Parts: sequence; structure tokens; C-alpha cells
Amino acid sequence: MRVGLLEDDVAIQEMLLLVLQDEGHSVLSFSTAEECLEALNSPDLLPVDLMIVDWRLGGSTFGTEVIRQIRNDPRFQSLPIILTTAASLQDNEELQDFQVALLEKPFSVDEMISLINELTDS
Repeated sequence: MRVGLLEDDVAIQEMLLLVLQDEGHSVLSFSTAEECLEALNSPDLLPVDLMIVDWRLGGSTFGTEVIRQIRNDPRFQSLPIILTTAASLQDNEELQDFQVALLEKPFSVDEMISLINELTDS
């Protein structure tokens, strides 16, 4: 499976990259919203099967803005997305509109893998 990973914290990004690769996934990792959106809009990019997006990115862009742009693209309207966050967003109505799975930090590797398998029926 091909996974897109948008995480600006280098340590978390590297950890998730290793975990996902150990699980047999191909990973496209991005450190900024701009990198991610540029790649997803590229006609040369192979489709991703799942996106993992951090909510609070460095700079002025939130992960929800990235998700909004992803969801506005017909190619990605049904793409499974996991939003990771250290904030409590359980009652956030915007997230319901985006149809994302929420994974609160700190999370375990097993939680991440279980959620990926649940979303992709692996």
C-alpha cells in the first residue's frame, strides 16, 4: 500500500516512516503542507491509498486546510485520511465534514497500524 505522510516533526516523521516501511508500505513523506499539496497535484504522482496528516503544522497552515484541499479534489474524495494531533478535537464538527479518522498523540505504533488496517480493510 502507498501511504502519504505529512508530519513536520522530524523525529515523529522518521519513526512513522520506519514503522510503515516495516509493515510493507511504500511511503511518500512531506514536511510541509506546500510540499504535500504540490506532490498530490502532480500528474506524475502515483496515487496514494491513505494519507496521514498532522493537525498542527509549522507555519501558518493547519492540517485541516490540507485535508480541505485534498477533499476538494475528485481523485481523493474517498481517500482514507488519519489526522494526528496532540489537541483534543473529538467534538470538532469540521472533522466530521472531512471524514477523517482521528488519532491523538501520543499514540502507540500498534494503534496506528490497527487504524490503518481498519481504514483499508488490510
